[in-house]
This record gives sequence, C-alpha cells and structure tokens, in this order.
Amino acid sequence: MFIILVLTGFNNVFSQGQNDRLSIFIDCQMRCDWTYIRQEIDFVNFMQDRYQSDLYILATRQRTGSGGDEIQLAFTGNGEFSELSDTLEYSLSPDATEAIEREVLVEKVKLGLLPYLLKTQAADNIDYTIEIDEDEVAENTPIADPWKFWVFNIGGFANFEAESNFDKLEFTTRFSGSRVTEESKFSLFFRYNYERGDFDLGDGEEFTSIIERYYSSIRHVISLNEHWSAGYRATAGSSTFGNTDLEGGFRPAIEYNIYPYGQAATKRFSFNYSIGPEYRDYTDTTVFNKVSETIMRHRLDIEFSQTQKWGELEMDAGFSQFLHDPSLYSAFINPNLNWLVATGLSIEFGGVVSFVGDRINIPKEELSDEEILLQIRQLDTSFRYFTYVGINYRFGSKFNNFVNPRF
Repeated sequence: MFIILVLTGFNNVFSQGQNDRLSIFIDCQMRCDWTYIRQEIDFVNFMQDRYQSDLYILATRQRTGSGGDEIQLAFTGNGEFSELSDTLEYSLSPDATEAIEREVLVEKVKLGLLPYLLKTQAADNIDYTIEIDEDEVAENTPIADPWKFWVFNIGGFANFEAESNFDKLEFTTRFSGSRVTEESKFSLFFRYNYERGDFDLGDGEEFTSIIERYYSSIRHVISLNEHWSAGYRATAGSSTFGNTDLEGGFRPAIEYNIYPYGQAATKRFSFNYSIGPEYRDYTDTTVFNKVSETIMRHRLDIEFSQTQKWGELEMDAGFSQFLHDPSLYSAFINPNLNWLVATGLSIEFGGVVSFVGDRINIPKEELSDEEILLQIRQLDTSFRYFTYVGINYRFGSKFNNFVNPRF
C-alpha cells in the first residue's frame, strides 16, 4: 500500500493569527532551501529559537551505498506536544537534483506535521486523501538489480594558473567502486595526483617543483550484529612528498558501537581496532638508515558524535604505534562542539591536536630551502594543532515566516 497524505488549502482555511499557529523549528544538518520551505509550508510559524517552538525537527543525512542519501527527520514536541515524537526516513537517488530534494523534503515534513496539527485549531480544516496502488510490489519482494548493488564513479580535474614569475599545473584523476548492503560493505578507491610549478627566482635563476602521488585502497566490512562489525583494509601507493617509491599495508579490524548502527545519524560511540603489516620502499635513505622495510603497526580509533536539540558534539581520538619500536607512535584528539547555551546564544569551538612521533619516512639528506618553503618534501615534527572558536547571539522577533527574495 502506498499512502500519500496531501495537505492542501492552508492559505485559505487558516485564518487564525500567528499566535494560534503551530510553531516549529527545523534544525537542518544538510542542504535546505529555506525560501522554498517557507513558501510551501505557510501554515505554521517558523521560529528563530528552538526552545520557543512547539515542535523541533532534526534533519540529518547519511550516504547510501548507491551514492545517494538516506534522510532522517526526527520530530520532537515541546510543551503540550511533548508526548508526541516520531521519526521519518526516506531515500534519495544519486541523480536527485536540488529541486527534487527540496520537493521531497517538504512533502515529508508536511506528512510528519499531521499528528501535531491534529492537536491544534487547524484540525477541522485539514483535508487529505489516501491512494492505494494495487500493483505496488510488496516490501519483501527481492529487488531486481542487474548491477547487484555495485556503484562506480570515475572522474578527474585539471587546472593551470600563471603570473609573470610563476606558472602551476595540477592534474588529478580518481576512480571508486562500492557495494553496500545491510550485511556488508565493500569499496575500492584509486587516486592519482600530479602538481608542477615553475618559479622565476630572479637574476635568471629558476626552480621547478614536482609533487606526484598515487593512492589506492580496498575495504571490506561485514555486519556481525547491531553493535559489532569486522573487516579489513588494504592500501598501496607512492608519494614524492612522503619519500616513498612504493608503500602498502594490510590491516584486519574489528569495531564495536555502543549504540545500534541504525542510530548513527543522531548518535554514535564506536571503538575500532586494527593491526597489520606495512611495507615501504623509500626514494631516499631515511633518518633511520632504511631504504626499505616491512613493519607491523596497530591502531585504535574512537568516534563519538551526538546531534540533539541543544546542538552537536563530535569527538574523534586515535592512537597508532609501530610494534617493532614502541617509542614510535602518534596520537590525536579532535573535538568539535556547537552548543546552544541559552535562548539566542550559541558557541562553537573545536580543532585537532596531534602528537607526531612515527614519521619514519623522513629522508636523511638535508632539504633545500626551496623544498622546505614550497612544501615539496615532508618535514619531521613532534606535534600539529589547529583550533577555532566562535560565538553568536541572536535577538529580536521570534518569528521567521516571511519570504523576500529581492536582491
């Protein structure tokens, strides 16, 4: 049965004032066309602050195996509507245009609003129809897919820029393929990048910088249950920047998510452990006097994320260590917070801090000033960090219903 609930005629039948309307706040963690949304859903009050709304709607998206998106709309009532909550999910194809995305979003939001509108004065003015398609295929009927759920992407880009004293050429090509089902996920990826820059240093002196690298990977993950998954990742590549003619690795991994994977759009707390061998053939002899080596490394990654009415919190942390020499390790932490402190007041801060102690690929020979300044070769370091902080305070009218696209 395919059910379409059509809500029509709200402009004419809703003569109540703004204060009698259902007030909503849509928290879009994705692309949203607000002009279109307000034009099409003109029978509610759009609030500036989520705490002053009757209904909070959290919109999130996750990438699907086909390259499209699975959209989740979580409806949470406030005040007299606090006993009502619901979640709607729908999928978008990879070819969905922005017009299709916004039309489907508005349709699903209207559908989710119906239970809340039934508790308002608008209930007597709602008209709807139910259409039944007798030929609709049952949900449990196997999907006939000649591609067997495989999806491929191939592409690339090139750019060239120049001034009187320099010119730069960059070229990148990539290929990816994936097959994602509820039981497993398999993906492969390849990327090649070439960058060349020619610089006039003055007095007839010229310098050419070339950075060339390729990277490929295969990943296979099996879903064990709602909390456990296992798999492996294999990589291969080379980099003039990273001082490798050839590098590769194979790491089996296991992951545990405290929350069921079905809730990943709003909350996740996972632990991923991997261990395996790595091979490296170096372009130049390293600071450890190695021209090639095979070594073992293990890694632990922790990911925590929450998207709730009060805001968003993400916290990633990781630890990596070579087993042949425990002193060679690295660690990082990456917190990000967007927090609605009070009505109209929000703060955000975050960044990443890394301890770097495992760059075994650094060449032994001294680099030239040009190589250092133009970042042609990777340098050794003991740490890296990046941080940001922001604050925003909004005040004034609590309503945000009007649309004015001029200018």
